[in-house]
Amino acid sequence: MYIIRNAIKSITRNKLRNILIGIIVLVIAVSACVALSIRQAAETTKTDTLNSMSVTGQISFDRTKAMQEMSENNENSANGFDRGKFNFETLGASLTLDDYMTYTEALQDGDSYYYSGSVSLNATGDLLTYGTEESSDESSSESSETNQPFNPAEGGKGAMGGSMMGKGMTMTAQGDFSITGYSSYDAMLSMFGSDGSYSISDGEIFDEESDDMSCIISDELALYNNLSTGDKLTLCNPDYEDETYTLTISGIYTNSDSSTEEGKISMSDPANKIFISYSSLSSIIEASEKADNKTEDDSGEESSAVLTDVLSFTYTFADVDNYNSFAEKVYDLGLSEDYTVSSNDLSAFETSLAPLETLSTTAMWFFIIVLIVGGIILVTLNIFNLRERKYEVGVLTAIGMKKAKVALQFLTEIFIVTFIAIIIGTAIGASVSVPVTNALLENQITSSQQSQDTLHEKFGMEPGSAKADRFNFGVKTTNYVDSVSSATNIYVIIQLVLIGLFLTVIASLAALISIMRYEPLKILSNRT
Repeated sequence: MYIIRNAIKSITRNKLRNILIGIIVLVIAVSACVALSIRQAAETTKTDTLNSMSVTGQISFDRTKAMQEMSENNENSANGFDRGKFNFETLGASLTLDDYMTYTEALQDGDSYYYSGSVSLNATGDLLTYGTEESSDESSSESSETNQPFNPAEGGKGAMGGSMMGKGMTMTAQGDFSITGYSSYDAMLSMFGSDGSYSISDGEIFDEESDDMSCIISDELALYNNLSTGDKLTLCNPDYEDETYTLTISGIYTNSDSSTEEGKISMSDPANKIFISYSSLSSIIEASEKADNKTEDDSGEESSAVLTDVLSFTYTFADVDNYNSFAEKVYDLGLSEDYTVSSNDLSAFETSLAPLETLSTTAMWFFIIVLIVGGIILVTLNIFNLRERKYEVGVLTAIGMKKAKVALQFLTEIFIVTFIAIIIGTAIGASVSVPVTNALLENQITSSQQSQDTLHEKFGMEPGSAKADRFNFGVKTTNYVDSVSSATNIYVIIQLVLIGLFLTVIASLAALISIMRYEPLKILSNRT
C-alpha cells in the first residue's frame, strides 16, 4: 500500500513528465484501438455474413487437372503438352441427372437443389427468329446449307454446338432457338427474382411440374412474329427437320437487360430464348431418343440426330458448414476425384471482402509500426526519467528500502499512467473506430473502382457504360462490403489491456535493470 501511495505522490510531483508519457500512450492506445477494431470488424463481418448467407454449389469436371495429369504421364512431357495425343474421350464422362441426384444424399436439413437443361431447335413454317428477315429462295438455300450437320472431318459450314455425352463429344448443329427447361421456379430466381431483369408481362408462367409443353417467350419475339398467349410454336430438330415438337405459349416475358451490341442481332440474342419446364424438356429428349433418327454427310456416313441437353445442376446450402460437409461427403458417395465442388457465391463473397481485407492488413502493419515506435519513445523517456531521479533512488535504498521495492514503485508509476491513458484511448478509439473504418473502406473501394475505370478508359470505353460493364478484364463486377456496423468489442479491449501491460514492462525494463545495479552510497557521494 505504501508503494502505491508513494507512486501516486511521485506522479503528482512530476506532472509534466507523466502527462507527456500519458499523451504518448494515449496516441498508441487510440491507434491500436482503431487498428485492432478494423481487424475485428473484418473478421466479424466475414463470420456474420457467412453464417447468414445461403450458398450455392456446383460439381464440375476439373479439366485443368486432367490435362496436367495427361501431360505428366506423357513420355515426352519434357517437350510440353502433346496435342497430337489429346483426345476428348480422356476427359471422362459428364455427370448425368441420376448422378447428380445420387449426390443429393449428402445434403442436410435446410439444403435443396434445382437444375436446368438446354437444347437448340430450329424454326418451322413462317416462324422467324428475332431479327431474321423474310427469306428468299437464295437465302433459304443458304440457311438450309448452314443448318447441315457439322462434320468435324470436313469442317462444315454449320455452327457447332455440343455437350459431353458419355466418353467423347456429340456434335449437333446450333439451332435457331435456345430451349431451356427448369426443374422448379427456384431455378429461375436469378432471372425473375428481386435482382433479376425478367418479368411476365402477359399470361402466366408454365407449371414447374407439368410436361404439357407450355412455354414462355420474349415480348420481342412475340411482337416480331405476331404471337400471343395460347398460340402454338412448331420447332424441329436442327439435324432432322422431320422431327418436330409443338409448344403452347402460356406467357410472354420482358427482359429489361435485353440488348444488342451496335444494333447487331444474332441467333444467340436473348429475345430468341424460350423457357419451359424440365419435365417438358425431358419429354422432348425422350421422344428424340425413341425416334433415333440418323443423318448422312456428303460421304454417306451416318451420324445420330438425337437431341441431347446440356445439363446444369445447382445445390443450395443453408450455410457454409453444410457446403463444406457436402464437399467432403460426395466423394464417399462415389464422386471421382477428377471432379471438384465449387461455389460461385463463396468466390464472389471473398472478392467482396477484398477491400476490407486489404484495409485490415494495412491496419495491422500500422499497429505494429506504432507499437514499435511508441515503445522506443517510452523506453527513452523512462531512461531520462531515471537519470533525473537517480538521487531519489539512492536515498530510498540508503534508508533501507530494498531495490526490488524501489523498482516496483517505478513500475507502479508507469503502470498507473499507462492504465489511465489506455482507458481514455480505448474510449476515444471505440467512438471513432466505426466512422474511421467506413471512411477508409470507402477510399479503398473507390481506389479499386478507379483502377478498373482507368483500364476502361485506356481501351476507349466510357466508365460505367454498358460496354464497360461487359468487359471487366478478369475482375467481376462486385458488390463490395462497403460498411461495418461494429468494430470494438470485448476482444479488442482485452487486447488493449495486454498491450498496456506490455508497454509498461517494455518502458520500465531499462529503468528496472539500472535500479538493480545502482549502489546507493556511490550515488549519494557523487551528487553535485
